[in-house]
Amino acid sequence: MDDADADSSTPTRASAIADGARGAVAGVSSRFVTHPLDTLKARAQVRGAMSVASGGAREVERAAVVRSSVIRSTVGLYAGFGAVAAFAPVASGAYFAGYESGRARLGEGALASAATGMWAQALAGIVYTPMDVIKERLQTQDVLGARQRVATYRNWMDAARVIAREEGARGLFRGYWAQNFVWWPWSATYFVLYERSRAAFAVSADSDVGGEAAVSPTVSSACATFAASAATTLTHPLDLAKTRLQTMRFESSSLVRVLSDVIRREGIAGVFAGVGARVAAVAPGSAISFFVYESLKKSGW
Repeated sequence: MDDADADSSTPTRASAIADGARGAVAGVSSRFVTHPLDTLKARAQVRGAMSVASGGAREVERAAVVRSSVIRSTVGLYAGFGAVAAFAPVASGAYFAGYESGRARLGEGALASAATGMWAQALAGIVYTPMDVIKERLQTQDVLGARQRVATYRNWMDAARVIAREEGARGLFRGYWAQNFVWWPWSATYFVLYERSRAAFAVSADSDVGGEAAVSPTVSSACATFAASAATTLTHPLDLAKTRLQTMRFESSSLVRVLSDVIRREGIAGVFAGVGARVAAVAPGSAISFFVYESLKKSGW
């Protein structure tokens, strides 16, 4: 490759801004559609600990009542979405900017795709962590509030103020490394499967090398759904431990310690609590996100 080719493949500041802007629109669009399922996922992930801790049917019955009320309430299903609306544009923009810059610098292949996914997550995780802490506290406070004697947050801004005042910046970034250890393997798995499946469609369409022109946003969306479903199922136990770490105020800050406690107290089934809701939220969310992103990219926006 000569210098001109190398320069043309190197991301510029303008292209990074465009990637980030498309990613912001794509990320918020997908999260708006899938947030209710994300709420149900978060509640399912902490409910098992509540029933085990209570040791009786009363807590299970109470959890069922809460679940029913949440399903009936649109407001309840969108608990914490204010934090998503505030943080997700920046986080999603950083993710897609990292995705494009990683592809340009690292090239193709399984290892390159995995590294690209991890690089994208490393950029976005700085914003995603406080967003998840605030969002998940709001999503689960009806289940956890009475038992943990925590304040009821009025909205995402109130939650941010209370957490910052009572727990400091460390509270807002609680589970930062846990977040990365969940989403690094997710991103690595996802991008390997996503890029490989898109490449397969491109080859079948007899497209040019790389297949960018032949792969439509719809095909990209289908590939994203497949890749996200597999990656989400494989990493769900880690995500469950991360959610409990960020919402239940464990003394230990170790993801491994929380996960081992879940297995010991609730069994293997316990670590997969809420997996259906998580797949139902993440897989279509990824499909919507990449459909919007690729559509905007192909339109020249």
